[in-house]
Amino acid sequence: MCTICGHYVQGGHICSSDIYDMLKKMDHRGPDTHGIYLDQQTHRARQVDDLRDELTSDSHIALGHSRLSIVGREQSTQPYVSCDGRLSLIHNGEIYNYQKLRTLLYQEHDIKTTSDSEVIVHLLEESYRGDLLDAVQQIVGLLDGMYALAVTDGKSVVVARDPIGKKPIYYIQNGPATYFASEKKALWNGRDEPVRLNPGELLCIDDQGPRVEGGYRLEVPQIDIVDFRQAVEEYKKVLTRSVSKRLTGLTESTLGVIFSGGIDSVLVANLLMREGKNIVCYCTGTADSADVQAAEAVAKDLGLELKTSIIDEATVEALLPEVIENVEESGLLQVEVAIPMYLAAKLAAADGIRVMYTGQAADELFAGYPWYNDVLAEHGYLRLHEKLWDDINMLYSDTLEREDKLTMAHSIELRAPYLDRDVILTAMRISPRLKLEGAEDNLRKRVHRQASAELGVPPYLAFRTKDPAQSGSGIHQIIQNIAAAKAGVVEEKMVDKNIARDKGSLYRYGDEYEHYGESRARFYLQRIEDDIRKRFIPPFLSCERPQAPAA
Repeated sequence: MCTICGHYVQGGHICSSDIYDMLKKMDHRGPDTHGIYLDQQTHRARQVDDLRDELTSDSHIALGHSRLSIVGREQSTQPYVSCDGRLSLIHNGEIYNYQKLRTLLYQEHDIKTTSDSEVIVHLLEESYRGDLLDAVQQIVGLLDGMYALAVTDGKSVVVARDPIGKKPIYYIQNGPATYFASEKKALWNGRDEPVRLNPGELLCIDDQGPRVEGGYRLEVPQIDIVDFRQAVEEYKKVLTRSVSKRLTGLTESTLGVIFSGGIDSVLVANLLMREGKNIVCYCTGTADSADVQAAEAVAKDLGLELKTSIIDEATVEALLPEVIENVEESGLLQVEVAIPMYLAAKLAAADGIRVMYTGQAADELFAGYPWYNDVLAEHGYLRLHEKLWDDINMLYSDTLEREDKLTMAHSIELRAPYLDRDVILTAMRISPRLKLEGAEDNLRKRVHRQASAELGVPPYLAFRTKDPAQSGSGIHQIIQNIAAAKAGVVEEKMVDKNIARDKGSLYRYGDEYEHYGESRARFYLQRIEDDIRKRFIPPFLSCERPQAPAA
């Protein structure tokens, strides 16, 4: 896991200090080693500051990379360069099938490391025939994993994002210069909102400017699993393989699990233990929150090591600016769900954990939320299936970008077994009738629950209903209390701005969710974000203008 950034200047050069600025603002994402590409020249160092002298020169194309070392035994540093020297690549993420992809290389390649990232540049080298965009389009469908990558041939730059959207990437244009980075804070300029590269898209940058092209998207499979027993067996197989796949190349002695005590995180924890891994579970909430109580009870019953972070009003008030700065959002719902994970990751980082696992996405795959009952009652099974796809396709915006930034703020990689592409495609081949047995089915997630029980989750837990009124971390009321004491005079424009920026599946189901939370809380959070953004405006976007090359 890493951070990537770069610039491309149409018909000119600019000072490369922008790369230093961006890497410094995102150094939490890759604290181990650092590397840069400046017009065919690469430089590497253990500290970002050691590259500062090189980054005072002008460049037409520049790439920057900071590495969080997870896969690969060597202390290797990107960019990776093809054997013929034509291509240079930076990559953020994990490619789980990289060892199999190495067997596809036909030519003789000088592969210097055991890194999954290096394999990508050699695949591109074999596909490259002078058209960089075409070469990237040919290989992205082969990559099974999560990624944001950028590659240049010295004439153009192509940036790619994985089809699920696990790894974020944003860009912004300032005159003839186009900048891109793993986080928005590296691109905030006080005027323009950084543009997200959506999952499965490619950003091609050349002297015609930036343009978005098609990359690789998940297929929409036929619904061809209508037998419950077949559904359970096929799901068990792909999920078990998904967890195993996400252990490839890991040398970590202990792994972390974001833990709520619910079926999804318990199943992930159980599958990791079946693989022989040492795990520690992490949970955060108020002392009387249902999430903490459930997690403690389940962990005790199953013999899991659990560490909890108990929070109160003073803790949340002190953390709000820190969380908003890292998540780069201040929408009320986004902040509320961010705080528990942020603290869980912080607790894990203090234990030296570098890789954590989450139960994210099981509810979208198997109709776990109560509002899916309403969809079924009003529109039927076909519409339910469509809504599940809609929610899966929106996960990158609703959840994944936030969770990536929250864990990477503590230099922790987050892995999501339910978001394996084979798991998704198998789950979406299953008839929704097997997931939700009628509009009155309050258990929901039928296939997932049966598979969990057969994979070792105790039946009392696998088939336990969860009352949404009793769940939660206790954050919602704490933020309302803080805002009531601290917000002052509410400005309605800022409230409206916060509502417009907030997101999550909660907002797509039912009119009662349109104005979730109090206006005072939204105003308070938006004011914090606006103040943070002002601190991050970099000189290269606020005042410096790209210069044409000297005659």
